[in-house]
Amino acid sequence: MKLSTIKTQLIGCGYRPDWLRHNYRFSDDQTVKPLVGFAQLPFDARSSCIAVLESQGDPRREVEQCRATGAPLVFVCTENSLLWWTQGVNNAQFKESISEDRVEEFFVQRKDDFSPNAIYRAKTWGRFRSEFQLSFVDAGLMPLVEEEVGTSLERLIERNVTKTKSRLGWDSISERQGHWLLKSVFWLVSAKIMRDKDVPSFEQLDLLDVDSVFAALADHYGTPAIPIGSNAKRDALDIVAQDIARFSNLSMTTTEALAHVYENTLISKATRAELGTHSTPTYLVDYIVGHLSDWIQEIPEEKRSVFEPACGHAGFLVSAMRLLTELLPENKATPGRRRQYLRKRIHGLDKDPFALELARLALTLTDLPNPDGWDLEAEDMFLSDDIETQSKASTIVLANPPFENFSESELQYYAAKGASPTVNNKAVEMLRRILSSMQPGSVFGFVMPQSMLHGRLARDVRKSMLEDFELREISLFADNVFSFADVESTVLIGRRNATANASRSNVRFQRVREWEMDRFRSTYETSNPKQVPQTRFVEDNEWDMRIPDLEEVWQALSANPSAEDIGDLGLGLAYHSKHLPKNARTYSESEFEGAVLGFYRVEPDGIALTDTPTLYWMSLEKEVIRRPQAGTTIDIPRVVINYARVSRGPWRIKGLLDSIGRPASSNFIAIRSSEYSLETLWALFNSSVVNAYAFCHLGKRHNILGMMRQVPMPLGSDFDEVDSAVRSYFEASRRNEAPRIMQSLLADVDAAVLRQYNLPIDLEYQLLSLFDGWERLGVSFKQSVLLPQELGGKVGFSDFVHYEKDWRKTNRRRGKLIDKKIEETLTEIERVELQGLQAYAEYYLDRETPLPTGELEKLENLLLTGSAKKGGER
Repeated sequence: MKLSTIKTQLIGCGYRPDWLRHNYRFSDDQTVKPLVGFAQLPFDARSSCIAVLESQGDPRREVEQCRATGAPLVFVCTENSLLWWTQGVNNAQFKESISEDRVEEFFVQRKDDFSPNAIYRAKTWGRFRSEFQLSFVDAGLMPLVEEEVGTSLERLIERNVTKTKSRLGWDSISERQGHWLLKSVFWLVSAKIMRDKDVPSFEQLDLLDVDSVFAALADHYGTPAIPIGSNAKRDALDIVAQDIARFSNLSMTTTEALAHVYENTLISKATRAELGTHSTPTYLVDYIVGHLSDWIQEIPEEKRSVFEPACGHAGFLVSAMRLLTELLPENKATPGRRRQYLRKRIHGLDKDPFALELARLALTLTDLPNPDGWDLEAEDMFLSDDIETQSKASTIVLANPPFENFSESELQYYAAKGASPTVNNKAVEMLRRILSSMQPGSVFGFVMPQSMLHGRLARDVRKSMLEDFELREISLFADNVFSFADVESTVLIGRRNATANASRSNVRFQRVREWEMDRFRSTYETSNPKQVPQTRFVEDNEWDMRIPDLEEVWQALSANPSAEDIGDLGLGLAYHSKHLPKNARTYSESEFEGAVLGFYRVEPDGIALTDTPTLYWMSLEKEVIRRPQAGTTIDIPRVVINYARVSRGPWRIKGLLDSIGRPASSNFIAIRSSEYSLETLWALFNSSVVNAYAFCHLGKRHNILGMMRQVPMPLGSDFDEVDSAVRSYFEASRRNEAPRIMQSLLADVDAAVLRQYNLPIDLEYQLLSLFDGWERLGVSFKQSVLLPQELGGKVGFSDFVHYEKDWRKTNRRRGKLIDKKIEETLTEIERVELQGLQAYAEYYLDRETPLPTGELEKLENLLLTGSAKKGGER
């Protein structure tokens, strides 16, 4: 197979001849021969589209060896044919062998799909825009390659920082020393990246000459060179330079891979604490910019301008710059012509000068071979009016600001400078100032703390956003989006109204649960997106921009009584922490005068649902109690639940029986009812319904009393079945029955409770699937799924529990209904029952006897035949 033939076909698909790179070296000992085809500059793992190899014997091995290029299509040339392979996250897949006489026809037929723009968009935008997806492009490949490069660079930097620290004898270092260490090592790595990418003025740079490296970078950044200061430091850096120079070729490094390095290596703990720095993950940057791309395309070319306050390593600016370049006509996208266009339209500011150095590197590497010249300002965005000025002049505003509140010292500092914030939270203050300045038609993408959606401080900002802007999306995330920030976040995407009716549009609202994050990172899929009118977030609702998870479930139960309708819920007592009388005691593990036994602490892990809390000696003297509340009401049997959630997941409540009625601290909520027995209260507050309600409405917050009073209770009044199931469970616990028996008995309790709520089968499954992947707490068995996914929406939980008890009996019932179906005497109720039984039978057989499909079909035929012959006996 002649290379000239392949090149001709690739040029016909739209590849520029100078972007078909021959003998492309992507690591020290690996070169793609004969060529790699790129969609655009810079040449890296994002822009690579097609690799062409000359077979040396084992095509699969050869294809998989070049995975680090990020090219999703690989063609292997043999003597008389062309082998088409696709590169995937896990392995390469062989697609087709094309004979030499069919090559031209093959490429002509696939010209549009194989074009560089089509493949590039499938790699970058295809994960969330179906119109760009291509079946042969694995959307997970590029993020994986970037993460691998980022991890490799992280290890390189960490290794050399640690070794340099050791060589210098710095056991404990100051913040200044730490900054010098990180910056010195990172500069040496930066020079390596730019030389491997053939950046002008770095191509011939001697990486072992530290002075020359620092001088070249200082000239590039327009900043003073890093002072070395001593022979000991110079000797240590010489060794670092040798290690970095030997490191694998970094020509395929994307600027997005540097985000991983920035977040995990380059941000010191002091900087993170002082500035509230939390790097935006690349997948989230791509998601936000991708969902704005069609709106950005509507903005006239000459009016597109991007601003990122608190830009850090410029993740948003890099992604937006790629998009602006992609949207330019081909004759304007050349490096020479796009240089000034981009530098007039990319603006960032950050308080951390070191972060801006990385931002300059990232932007320069994304705009190779053009030099620096970016508008990046090192300043405190709360001290000047630059936020307003830039937001007014820009049509695209992207930001992930610090989430923290202003400290008292910061408030005093800004007041002294005449720049007192209007809102006490940094993210909300930034958002307020940006929104007030944006022009009609301008778009935004913000990462914000979830408190912005409902908090009192942000009410006026929400009002402005909902009245003056068209919201496209509100996405809620758990607190594991950012590696070093323990806060729940939200993504807001929208644009300033250009018409009066824009705010009446629909908003995509979705909640990405913690256990869905891996899937979201790779595919951007979620289980519960919904379209809601923007007008639902109205003034009567305090402009609250949240929708509770499982909203359809709670709407179905909205007519049910709440917990406060059927009983009393009260927080336990709270002791004075200061100004106690002399020698007064509040609680202790050992007895003291006047003390009585009660509940003071919750043990979230060790205590079983059938236990009672550990007993402490507690004082009930008035002078030591700050708030008695329900904690001093004693001798009345009740159920107590934990105030602080006992897990991050939906199993967040442990309801425990207190048949005596002991005093309890404010670590507990006490529940008593004249309508429900203790057994029923225990079952309800340990149920999936109550746990899910608290989880959906409270998130990371504790089990706040006001919300717990609102949890829905069943409509019925006969709870004999629930009481009986609970007593059986407790009796089995006292006998220390096997975990399998305990699980079955608790399933009986769960089933009895769910029958009382009487939810439709699809809503019941929505509720139960919330608990998938979360271990149930306080039980002797392992349970992370309540209703198997295969049965969701087909079998109710009560029926599932019933079917599980006796397969033979279940199957006999199925056989009888099959006979009635054959005889055409099946009622509608029986038809629904048979559907559930059939679904369960398939699930049961797959679980118990996982046979090949053909064998299962034979078994099913045998069962059906036997049913017809034997009148249902199985």
